[in-house]
Amino acid sequence: MSLYFCEKQMVDSCTLDEKGAFKFELNNISAPCFFDLGSKDLVFAKQYFIQDGDEINLDFIGSEMPIALKSYEKIGTYNKFLQTFNDTFYREPNVKRTYFVISNFMLAPDYALYINNRKNEQVKFFENYFKDQNIDTTFQYFFEKETNFNWANDKVYFLWKKRTRMEEVPIDTNYFDFLKDINTDDPKALICPAYIRFVDLYLKELYQEEIFTLPKGTPQSLEKCRLAKKYLKGMGQKIAFYNILRDELHSLDANFAANKEKQNAYIEELLSIASDNGKEQCYQKFVSNYRH
Repeated sequence: MSLYFCEKQMVDSCTLDEKGAFKFELNNISAPCFFDLGSKDLVFAKQYFIQDGDEINLDFIGSEMPIALKSYEKIGTYNKFLQTFNDTFYREPNVKRTYFVISNFMLAPDYALYINNRKNEQVKFFENYFKDQNIDTTFQYFFEKETNFNWANDKVYFLWKKRTRMEEVPIDTNYFDFLKDINTDDPKALICPAYIRFVDLYLKELYQEEIFTLPKGTPQSLEKCRLAKKYLKGMGQKIAFYNILRDELHSLDANFAANKEKQNAYIEELLSIASDNGKEQCYQKFVSNYRH
């Protein structure tokens, strides 16, 4: 269930020695997987890859986020790639400035060209880095899907940023070319944080496109449920419904005693859409477990 919300599950813990060092020995790792390291308050190593028999040494330096590694040696082939990839496409000063700052001032057609070229460069970087090597299938799947969904997220997020600044966004259907290349019904892609983010951003975009045509007072979550029913299917639809329901269950209205009866009726209306009038019981169980 936690994967639907892009949440991680704790598998082990330990104490630090007087020098701040620690050591984990993870048992029963039968399949390649990703992991994070952190305290209760701070995640300082995110999305590292480990296989059975791997020995990974992470030596951190500095105190600013993101915390840097002193060396990329002894961190494993795939983690070394991820660090090098992030240095190349996110941390290099000129690339970083263009991606995070300059691109915000582009028009949509120029941004589409820029971000499409950036994605193609990332794919070529991966192919050249592992040229003539056998690649772990889980890691390759993760990289390909994460790259595609990040590309789609960038294009959708760009439109959101423009709208928040009340800027005109001249686009045509070609801007949404990513919809031909990504699959929102992909259970295997649950290992990719960008997959969960895309479902959320895509629904927000669909909602923003029709918000001014909706009857006054239409609740946002209700309309998002309808949009998820119309435009998503399978795993993508499940991600959307679970997140919409969770947000409502955690909302201020849901936890304000005076609104409880009204909010419960609203949750039931959302459940009716998500469960297809009771045909799918998983959402009712989710809500029932939360309430208890």
